Amino acid sequence: MRGLTTLIAILTLVAVLANSGFAQDKESLGTLSGRPLSYSSLARLPYRHLIKIAQSDSRSEVDAETYRLKIESSNSLVSSRDIELYLDVKGAPVILVVDNDGFVEVPLNKKLMELNPDLVANQPKGTLNIFVDLEIPKVDPPKIKDGEVDYRELFRPLLVIQKEMRKVDPIFGLAGQQQFVLEVDTEGTSLKIIRELGARTFRPNKDGKIYMILESYLFEENPTVTIPDDAKIQVLPKTPEEIEEIRSH
Repeated sequence: MRGLTTLIAILTLVAVLANSGFAQDKESLGTLSGRPLSYSSLARLPYRHLIKIAQSDSRSEVDAETYRLKIESSNSLVSSRDIELYLDVKGAPVILVVDNDGFVEVPLNKKLMELNPDLVANQPKGTLNIFVDLEIPKVDPPKIKDGEVDYRELFRPLLVIQKEMRKVDPIFGLAGQQQFVLEVDTEGTSLKIIRELGARTFRPNKDGKIYMILESYLFEENPTVTIPDDAKIQVLPKTPEEIEEIRSH
């Protein structure tokens, strides 16, 4: 086998800003700082969660006074200059300026940690991405022998990496959120999941790649998967929209 590659050195955290669990109560007509806010439309994220993400960056120091994060919209028509951010401190919003290259300086101080205001953006929820460099422990590739591997063994590297990711984002991988998938390059060969009631075939797309999503019922059943010994496997993050597209094929 040619090895396992984890392409998450730069990871897009879409679901964090999109999750409504971090939003204010529906009855609220504005933010703590007095600015108008539509409950269901704007991206927001608690300050402590933002700092946790920033500190997960392998280039950052835990006790830094500020953290530099790259943020951008998934909408190609929205430039860095269009993105406005502020910390929703009661009566005195803290403006965070996004520069022309999409970077923003986030201050770290005790008062903000105690207040834990939301980071609020002027963009729709689910459209802003934060990029960080994550250090992921070395993961051995799945042990494929004679063209076969157990389903659990095939997805073992994904689960190890997902566990590390959830230290940064606890909701990563849950239904409706961003999650990891396996990208398998078999050089044109189809894969098969052999179950008691029959086999399920995965055929390569036009680029010769097969994308596999971890399915709980298959993990429980642990069927045999037929796969070339020299298949190249990568663990990649995908947005909820990309996950749905994979499922539709």
